[in-house]
Amino acid sequence: MHETQAGSRERMAAARPGGAKAAVPAKRHAILDAALDLFRHYGYRRTSMEDIAGAAGVAKGTLYLYFESKEDLFEALARQLSTQVQDALRAAAARDLPLDGKVLALLDAKLGFFYRWVLSSPHAAELVDSRARLPGDIFEPLERSFRAAIVKTLREGARTGEIDPKAAGLSLEAAADTLIAAAHGAETGAASEAEFRDLLGRITRLSLRGLRGN
Repeated sequence: MHETQAGSRERMAAARPGGAKAAVPAKRHAILDAALDLFRHYGYRRTSMEDIAGAAGVAKGTLYLYFESKEDLFEALARQLSTQVQDALRAAAARDLPLDGKVLALLDAKLGFFYRWVLSSPHAAELVDSRARLPGDIFEPLERSFRAAIVKTLREGARTGEIDPKAAGLSLEAAADTLIAAAHGAETGAASEAEFRDLLGRITRLSLRGLRGN
């Protein structure tokens, strides 16, 4: 009965001019924001749909109008985060920065984002484990975009003579993969976001110095 009443309210909102466009996305975003906060603070398993509904300020029946289950909600949240990182990568790639600044901006757009929203959580291991059960089409395109952006930036650096990967015995792709692998290492070695960003900066400087050759 509760869900039927909630559904009636949603249909009434959709019937009003602009009602669905204004109310539905805002409410959905509020639910996803609340879920992210709860997952980070309490973990995926300990967070219930009732907890999320309360934090988002919606009835539990209304929550189920948007998401069929906690798994469905978690997938939607992952897709939202992936989209945000893709947007951040495009913005970083478009910035007019020196080579080391551009590389660092790209690393921060992806790795820094996930550190802030996932890896800095005391429940990071559980969240990462839950992420592994998500469909591959969520994060695989993001990984490809991230790698392509790093390769493109290094290629531009090689074109301008700022780096020479061949002198280091590496192809551009191998240099990008090595840099990304080193940057991932900072995820487990940082105790705070500030320390993580500092590590990314040092990794960037050392990696590019090694690619300059002699």
